[in-house]
Amino acid sequence: MIYLLKSREKNGNRARNILILSVFVLLSIFAFIFPNFSRGVFQTLGKPVWLIRDQMVDWADDVKGFFSLKSSLVAQVENLQSQVDTLSLKTVDYDTVLKENQDLKAVLGRNVTANRVISRVLSRPPQSPYDTLVIDAGSGDGIKPGNKVYISDSVIVGNITNVTPHTSLVEMFSSGDKKTEAQQDRTGTSYELVGMGGANFSIEVPKEADILWGDVFSYPGLLQSVLGSVYYIDTNSQSAFKTIFIRISGNVFQSKWVFVDTK
Repeated sequence: MIYLLKSREKNGNRARNILILSVFVLLSIFAFIFPNFSRGVFQTLGKPVWLIRDQMVDWADDVKGFFSLKSSLVAQVENLQSQVDTLSLKTVDYDTVLKENQDLKAVLGRNVTANRVISRVLSRPPQSPYDTLVIDAGSGDGIKPGNKVYISDSVIVGNITNVTPHTSLVEMFSSGDKKTEAQQDRTGTSYELVGMGGANFSIEVPKEADILWGDVFSYPGLLQSVLGSVYYIDTNSQSAFKTIFIRISGNVFQSKWVFVDTK
């Protein structure tokens, strides 16, 4: 039975091959005898195949072009991003240099008297604790303990407590529990400010005390020596007192320079 099946399969393949060869021979003879007609028939039959082929080629070219374009765009985007990053770094560097240049111009352009020494801040909170600053001027520059320290022409922040030949320690008036006499500019009333740390003070006064938001307090006996201004008033309805919160004017913890009054 197996032999018969193999024989039939072999005969079927031979017959199919003979049929294909016969058709090919007949078509060749027909094309030789009627060349023009055959050419027209083949062109008609081949047109759809050629169109499909052309579309496939165009599609392949489009796909290739798409990926080439995408690769090119990715490369351009990466190049542009690199340029943007470089420009950003240059901008940061420029802004830093510009800021330092403006700071120096501001410092050197001030009307500083012979009694004031300009000093760079070396350390500030949290590097130095308890509302203290370390500055790069000392006894060699004429600074001594008790000298008053300013962050601008009129804003006073503390005094010198310790001096070396080339550095000094500044204790801010806002150091925790440190008490400082101050005068309210608007009314001329004197109060004792209590340091809270972080460039802040507080005072507790009767509710009827004439103190308003924004009121300025100055160091007594010195002209244009501002300690700070009121930024919050806490009034407890069950108490006869209110708590006034005052902050040193300006951001003392970002100041790069201070002025030491040596007189």
